[in-house]
Parts: sequence; structure tokens; C-alpha cells
Amino acid sequence: MINEQMSNERTFLSWVRTGIGIMVFGFVIVKFSLFVNQLPASFFQEANIPKNGLTIIIGIALVFTGASTIFLSYWKYRQTHKLLQKGEYLYSTLLITVLTVVIFLMSIIIIAYLIMAAYPFSS
Repeated sequence: MINEQMSNERTFLSWVRTGIGIMVFGFVIVKFSLFVNQLPASFFQEANIPKNGLTIIIGIALVFTGASTIFLSYWKYRQTHKLLQKGEYLYSTLLITVLTVVIFLMSIIIIAYLIMAAYPFSS
């Protein structure tokens, strides 16, 4: 029983680290976007740097996703703790599946944004 509780706690702490990592990535995206927008245009003589707020939205969404990951991991930790105490724990992949889909979709959005920034479609 104690091994299962310790495993549950290690899993929770791993999810917290994952959430913090996602939040840091979102924070870096927002700060880099603000930094690039503050640089003089002479630094980007031939580069077409988009001046929209999409990167800020993506960054904030990543920070929100990281915070949600931490919250949901705590909820899952408490739920698992209670089930382990009762001896009724059943393994579920729902949380992992949802977070994987959300992070994957956000990655696709970031990739699409980077492609559009690198190869603008306007002449």
C-alpha cells in the first residue's frame, strides 16, 4: 500500500514539473514576442516579422495549459489517493489522453504560425 501511495506522489510531482515546463515555454513565447515587437525595424531589413498578437495568445494559452495541468494533476492525485486507501483503484488514461491532445494541438498551431511567419503568403 505504501509503495502505491509513493508512486502516486511521484506521478503527481512529475505532472507538476510538466505543467511548470509548459508554463515556462508559454512565458518565453510571450516575452520573445514582446521583445521582437520592440526592436527597431532596421534590425529586420528583409525579414517579414508578423506584428499580430497571435504569439501572445499562443503563449498565454500555453501558460493556461500548464496551470491547468498542475490543477488537474492535483485533482487526479487526490482521487487516486482516496481510491488507493479504499483498495478500489482502477487505472485510467483519460487525463493523459486529454492533455496529450491539447498539447499536440497547440504544437500544431505553433508550427503553422512559424511556417506562416517564415513563408508569408502575401506578395
